[in-house]
Amino acid sequence: MPHKILKHSVVYMLICSIALFLSPVASTEIAEGTVPAGLQRWHQQAVTDGFDGQVLVMQAGKPLLLQAYGIADYEANNAFTIETVFDIGSLTKQFTAAAILKLQEQGKLQLDDTLGRFFPEAGDDKKTITLHQLLTHTSGIVNNLSGGDYSKVSRNTFIKRLFRSQLDAPPGSAFSYSNAGYAVLGLVIERASGQGYEQYVHQHLLKPAGITYTGYRIPNWKNLQLAAGYELKPDSWWGGKADGSSRRWGTPLEKSWDKDGPWWNLHANGGFLSTISELSRWQQALQTEAVLSKASTTLLFTPHVATPRAGNFYGYGWIIEPAGQYGKVVRHGGSNGIFTADMRYYADKQLLIVLMTNNDSRFFPDYRDSLIEAVMQNRFATNAD
Repeated sequence: MPHKILKHSVVYMLICSIALFLSPVASTEIAEGTVPAGLQRWHQQAVTDGFDGQVLVMQAGKPLLLQAYGIADYEANNAFTIETVFDIGSLTKQFTAAAILKLQEQGKLQLDDTLGRFFPEAGDDKKTITLHQLLTHTSGIVNNLSGGDYSKVSRNTFIKRLFRSQLDAPPGSAFSYSNAGYAVLGLVIERASGQGYEQYVHQHLLKPAGITYTGYRIPNWKNLQLAAGYELKPDSWWGGKADGSSRRWGTPLEKSWDKDGPWWNLHANGGFLSTISELSRWQQALQTEAVLSKASTTLLFTPHVATPRAGNFYGYGWIIEPAGQYGKVVRHGGSNGIFTADMRYYADKQLLIVLMTNNDSRFFPDYRDSLIEAVMQNRFATNAD
């Protein structure tokens, strides 16, 4: 795995070294002697490279590697711990998809319902779009409407822009990833349930799963450590290389949010805050039918439509792809270019991998791919073994 670039200055590196010494690779819960050899090598390389973030590798409920690395907030000199809160990006989509299925279980909607049912103002081009098409990114709705994730776009403004926008393709004709489409699902959840998006998810999914610190505004973040994000300075690059100097982007709560969470360019399609342990608990809840019926969970992980990448399919808020001798993997990533997260579950092996960083997304694939390779070097029993 390529070494990550060194960051900031000599003073910066001294602060990092002191912080890592005082809390040795912050709050490890797995003794190195119990970590498989391949994962030990990955762990040691991450320490050497100065990786900032968290990792969880778990099989059948047993953690094989649960570790925090580096610094969560350089200005406050806070090292990462395994309970540091981070932005999970588009992993939020799996909660939105699960909420739609929960509403179907409650008899409040059906997957073949159209936008016309929930939005009488929808034009002819959009009123026939179904919830299934929104869930599978085949609605034809553009990926993003005008403005960025943190633009102050209210519900009403978002809806107006949505129905003025041109479709990328006729509904149902092609896969085209759409953040805006999942924000629309968030609005459907509100109209079908009579509750705010986060309120519904919290009451009907997170609370039954025993999950406390996942969401937008409902969790009490005051006594928890939030990771701050960092991005490379534009002038840190020359000749295709970088000197590694970066600047603070901040925590999501330092950005422009409305009283109930992000504005609607980001609402329900991204921006949830969570922790490694909470995501693990969520995955366990899905596998044990603690929040959804078996039929609904199956729909989440069904390969409904092919994506442009050969062999890949999209379910509801999850990507499904073959994993060779490891069967198939259901996975999703999330990134705003600063915070980056990846979550994947190999059902045949009961194997969960979660990895995140707060320090510029361009280096993340090296760590993710080498971690998966290290995990797969181990022999894992199947459910039937």
